[in-house]
Amino acid sequence: MSTTNNMLSLVEKDVDKAIESVEEYYNDIETNLDRSIEQIQTLISKLPDDPNVKIDLRDTIKPLAKKYSDKHKDLHGSISKIGKTIDKYFQSDFGNVPISELFDKPEKLKLIYMIICEDLYRQGRMSIAQQLIKETNLNDNELFNVEKEFLEEINLILENLREKNLLPALDWCQRNRNELNKTGSLLEFYLHKMRFVQLLESGNFQQAKVYLSNLRQYSISNGLCEQAVNELMGALVFAQRDLAKSPYKYLLEPHLWLQLLELFMQQAFQQVGLAQDSPLYVVMKTGFQALPALMSIVNAMQNTQVCHILSKDELPIEIDVGQEHRYHSVFACPILRQQTTDQNPPMKLVCGHVISKDALNKLTLQNKLKCPYCPLEQSPADARQLFF
Repeated sequence: MSTTNNMLSLVEKDVDKAIESVEEYYNDIETNLDRSIEQIQTLISKLPDDPNVKIDLRDTIKPLAKKYSDKHKDLHGSISKIGKTIDKYFQSDFGNVPISELFDKPEKLKLIYMIICEDLYRQGRMSIAQQLIKETNLNDNELFNVEKEFLEEINLILENLREKNLLPALDWCQRNRNELNKTGSLLEFYLHKMRFVQLLESGNFQQAKVYLSNLRQYSISNGLCEQAVNELMGALVFAQRDLAKSPYKYLLEPHLWLQLLELFMQQAFQQVGLAQDSPLYVVMKTGFQALPALMSIVNAMQNTQVCHILSKDELPIEIDVGQEHRYHSVFACPILRQQTTDQNPPMKLVCGHVISKDALNKLTLQNKLKCPYCPLEQSPADARQLFF
């Protein structure tokens, strides 16, 4: 991990240098180019009939054009250096890991376009999504339960939250209060809590008192967050001196806005049956996590067996994708592609691989079983049932 961070820091340095060069280039244009244009216009207006005007104009414009042309070349060099650094420190040849057959049919490409469109809709990039739909001949009704108007509204609210404007989010919560209460959501309370802190920061203590009184009544009526309300009462007392130096200074930490943003996104998407993370994000993140391990396997075992394993619709090893991406607590048989049940439980073989009981019975020939992965020959009676 430290090696990867070091390589990323090298790329980041080149990116910072390129950004600095671009900013310097355009700042120089803004300060000097306009001045040069004024000089040229003055020269033309004062001496319209002078035959030497053209020569003077040429002598003025030519070095100016050369100056910015040379600077543009330097600018292009600093930008192209980023790509060279990436090529130097990051491996771009993935060998036998990619499986082109996964995308060799139109219906499979169509699924990819649909996932990309959903991700664009989730980000509020409606015009780009519409253009992709047009170019790939998709229909809106083919997308995965994407409600465009809903996503447009949610993205607008998220943009306001990033700018610390809570009013659109509070209005949305009031309109959807019944649905939020059914799930026991505390989103509206946390939005009101943050609004109260904003009033303290701005010095509107009288308005903050009234707001806290209403928030306390809301908390009592719902039987929620009494401890949090008490903390806000303490913050009100200290805020009249200096909240940033009080025991309640944690209420001003920037990460609370990020948490509020994620909470709103999660609760809003939950109302229409969408996960907080888009399928494209989950797939890309999982792929990035799996790629180094898969490349290590391919580099260490360049043989037919490995290539055959990689050609299947499953990974040959388990990849830890983190708790947030564990969607199933049940076991799915890798052979029959079915979730196991009490009647068809998962069975651990002698070699350590796990398949379902039905798969074990189907693979057994003359009281012998050859593991479909190793393949180690063993007795099916040696298999042991697993309990999750």
